[in-house]
Amino acid sequence: MGLKCEAILYRFPNNRFNLIPSNIMRTPERVTLMKRYFTVFKAGYPGFTNIIKVALSAIVFGIFIMYAFKNTMIAGLISIAFGISLGIIWIRPFFKGKVIFKDRPTAKQMYNWLLADLNEKVKERACDVLKLNMKDLRSENFLIVPYPIFWNETGVKPELIQRRLTEEGDFIYSVWHVQVIALSKHYISFFNCTYDWVNDTLINEKTNEFFYDDIASVKNDIVKVEKRFVDQDTEDTSKIELTEHIFAITNMSSDSYSVITKIPEMAYSPKLEVNIEKAVQALRITLRQRRYNEEQDPIIMEVERPKDED
Repeated sequence: MGLKCEAILYRFPNNRFNLIPSNIMRTPERVTLMKRYFTVFKAGYPGFTNIIKVALSAIVFGIFIMYAFKNTMIAGLISIAFGISLGIIWIRPFFKGKVIFKDRPTAKQMYNWLLADLNEKVKERACDVLKLNMKDLRSENFLIVPYPIFWNETGVKPELIQRRLTEEGDFIYSVWHVQVIALSKHYISFFNCTYDWVNDTLINEKTNEFFYDDIASVKNDIVKVEKRFVDQDTEDTSKIELTEHIFAITNMSSDSYSVITKIPEMAYSPKLEVNIEKAVQALRITLRQRRYNEEQDPIIMEVERPKDED
């Protein structure tokens, strides 16, 4: 049985820390709504297809023969009824699509669910894989740093890598790279993975650990990379330049570990971004406390979460 982790803290705009609700259960109904969010689009009016042409022709023909010929009332009514039936078949998908689109979850609900799953699924997996002694750790010892993936990723089918523009003007993604940092008594542990959020699958798991006494430097940096998005046309071989905001930790043997805290071009919600300056500051303070017993208040921050919405 895996280790049970405490809930992580999220910073609200008023600078108070609050616990993310622990009762947002991942149910089959919720998964269906999540999938619908990425796959259902606003219903458009149906085109003037052959079925509506036949329907209108049948209605006109039925009216015509009813008034133009004697003893054709029944035939005319049958033709009109047939045309109306075809019309209903033609328009039904539009109204059904409107209902399905209206029942999609809101962006706030999606953010709530994502943050809950990061806390429940990814963090607990990190605790289990890293074999952390939870007696020595509190919620403030953890950082969870996610960023979205919208390019080909090992182990993930391209059709599962999706994004949707939210009503708030940013994108929410179906696949994420999640980095978990745990500050324990004598060392700092790292866990990162690719998280297929909709299907609740963790792949490409990697871990690392640095003892505090072995850490030589902590710095922030900006790196330019190029990626080809999954929604680009097959003929389009161009790559999109992205700006990765990172902080890097290097040990005495020159081994390093980099954490990507923000990619502005991905246009995901600022609620899911980690302030890089505060991240570096938090780690530096922790190192000073461990090495030199400096008395400073810890500065541990996390992604902001939207207001509660069931």
